[in-house]
Amino acid sequence: MPKKNKIKQNIHLNLIIIFLFIIFLIKSDFFRKLYLLKQENYTKRMVNQYGYCSKESYGFLVDLKKKYKFDVNPKIINYDVLPPSNWIIYNSSQDFEKRPRIFLNYRKEQSLKFNNLGKNFISEGHVQYTNFLESITFKIKDSKFYINDKIKIYRIINNKKKLIFEKHIDENIGNQKKIYTNFETEVFNSRWERFYLELDNASHNSKINGVILNFKNKYQFSDEDILFSKKDCFYIK
Repeated sequence: MPKKNKIKQNIHLNLIIIFLFIIFLIKSDFFRKLYLLKQENYTKRMVNQYGYCSKESYGFLVDLKKKYKFDVNPKIINYDVLPPSNWIIYNSSQDFEKRPRIFLNYRKEQSLKFNNLGKNFISEGHVQYTNFLESITFKIKDSKFYINDKIKIYRIINNKKKLIFEKHIDENIGNQKKIYTNFETEVFNSRWERFYLELDNASHNSKINGVILNFKNKYQFSDEDILFSKKDCFYIK
């Protein structure tokens, strides 16, 4: 009997200790803190993977969702060539907004570089969401270089050249002078495609290191339009 009583007492004592321990965990908000710690670690991992205001900009979009209540799924424009970022704040019960208000990795002005291949020039990188070719800049080996020539830019479709822009230039192009074109177009917007540039007089190529096309952004907004921003990521009115 005494042995059985002792066992019962130990069981009761253990139950009391466990009960008190659970009470302590609840009073100290242990479970909520553990949850928040897991969430914080998860957010950090996701930001490391998808960037704050870079790449898919996971961190910026999560902070934006905490700060603002969306009645519709906002339209997101990302200037980097990446898969869409909508999944980060997507709500399946809401429609999509038609007008873009979130801009990730935004560039007010964009440029497309062309490298010299000898016979012609080939584009490096890409531009997106432009609608105006403002000017052309030549990177030349001499400080002064006068040309009277026609510049042609084309793309390759089914192994055939398709001309998309041409301009006659009759002036000095030295000192990286901007040759204004003022040409409205969205044809250069591309995620993967390359473009080719030629001069009618190929002998000029040897004196040109490269060519830069300077574009204006399709989406323009002022400081007064901005509701929330971090670096190159913006949420506008």
